[in-house]
Amino acid sequence: MTETRYIEGQGRYALAEMVGRGGFATVWRARSLRGSLRGRDVAVKVIPVYSAGERSRALREGQIAEGLRHKNIVETLEVIPGDHEIYLVTEYVKGMPLDEAAKAYDMGEIVDALTQILEALVYAHAQGIIHRDIKPQNALVDSRGRVKLTDFGVAFRAGDTRLTRVGFAVGTPGYIAPEILDGADPTALTDIYAVGATARTLLAHQPYEPPPRLREFVDRTTSPNPAHRPQSAWAAVKLLTGRKAPSGSVSAAGLKTAYRLSEGFKDGALRLLNGLAAGWLGYVLASQMLDGAQAAGIAAGLGVLAYLLPRLGALGVIVALAVLLIRNGTGLGFSALVPVLGGVWVMGVGSANGDVRRLPLGPALAVPLTLVAGLGAVLGAGLPLLFGALMRPLGACLSAAVSALTVLCYELTVSDGVFSDGNSYAELPFTGAHLYAVPRSFGIEQILHRAQLIVHDYPQLLLLVLLWAAIAGVISLSEWAARPFTGLVVAAGGGMLGYALLVSPKAPPGTLSSDMISLGLAAIIYGVLRYLVSRARG
Repeated sequence: MTETRYIEGQGRYALAEMVGRGGFATVWRARSLRGSLRGRDVAVKVIPVYSAGERSRALREGQIAEGLRHKNIVETLEVIPGDHEIYLVTEYVKGMPLDEAAKAYDMGEIVDALTQILEALVYAHAQGIIHRDIKPQNALVDSRGRVKLTDFGVAFRAGDTRLTRVGFAVGTPGYIAPEILDGADPTALTDIYAVGATARTLLAHQPYEPPPRLREFVDRTTSPNPAHRPQSAWAAVKLLTGRKAPSGSVSAAGLKTAYRLSEGFKDGALRLLNGLAAGWLGYVLASQMLDGAQAAGIAAGLGVLAYLLPRLGALGVIVALAVLLIRNGTGLGFSALVPVLGGVWVMGVGSANGDVRRLPLGPALAVPLTLVAGLGAVLGAGLPLLFGALMRPLGACLSAAVSALTVLCYELTVSDGVFSDGNSYAELPFTGAHLYAVPRSFGIEQILHRAQLIVHDYPQLLLLVLLWAAIAGVISLSEWAARPFTGLVVAAGGGMLGYALLVSPKAPPGTLSSDMISLGLAAIIYGVLRYLVSRARG
């Protein structure tokens, strides 16, 4: 007779029998011996850990699952860290996996099961959780026919550091969205693809052709192009059932999805902006060396390339800039430093951050948006708001900070489209500070030395970098929390205070009021557009 094994946590659990085994863990039916669950059966997932990384993954799974409370998600009751194992105590679902249960389903029951999975995703996505491993085996059907989503072991939570290496697809073959295989970050659309693949698996047991609505659901959700799929779990329910909202699952938390921009929209917007930036830069650079028609052709080619392959298009722009610098007899400092820093941003930071990877030329937008007369100043002040609305916090902060550095460096080196001679003054945007321009003949050491002197003489310049990063970060966090208008008030208020501290005492009259008006108008434009989006989706 084998000895009963006990697990000690907030309650005491006696393991009874193994009911499941996966590649990394075993699942046991257990009996709770004390506490509020005394006498009830529970499930205990036993996860062996052999390293600090494995422990972090296991604890992270438990923390994510513990925060989810929904009728279509298996409830996690307790996470118990042991010396060599992590124990996840969950409710015990007396039933079978969906792939087994669906063998006896008719079309209506298949639609009902898929709807319940999507209702769970409406809730999970509103919490910022992407499951990443939706499949019939990870959906349990209880004795009443209720479907419960389980196994959040590879789930992705917005704001978390990625624990999987870039280039490695997470999920189950046959249910992994094509963009994940191409190295894209997980989004709500990858879960929606997996639900469509699940539907296809369930329909394989049916002797009859599915009805048109269900067939359209499978075709749309499994489209290789994310933009062709339903842009949220809520929209997928509407496509599948015709209902306007998932019944029983739209709580205050679930309503957040209506206020969030879809990942497909964000991806398309970032690529479009990158293409526009590449086209503009390509024309400006090429027109210095070629006639108008040739320059326009190069600009169009770079724009299309930067839309389809953002980083490759950005590298094309960097190469064109390097050629122009060398052709104009620019010193070794700028000829070497500018392409190297651009390459590090595009290939280094762009490889590590998905948002930067889709909009590597984002910082270059600061130059025309800030320096063009009239509306340009308004759009320049609104650039951090744009990054915050379309990017996650890290990418938004990085892009905004580098944008501020870009516009400062541009003003210190270029005047009226040509390099300054170093004897003229440059008036820096948003600060009103007057500083000597940096000559194009400088070497790398001279450029770095001049940068030290500039920061020493006017340290407030660093505040512009931090201010833009902070504005973008606040907007991005508020977008993630589905509180865009609260974030806008905080970002605009903090931005105006920052500009008040930033303006040089020797700045021309009206500099501060111009900054305030620019940020205020940018905030109004963002607020109006965001309101229209929320109204259209809500």
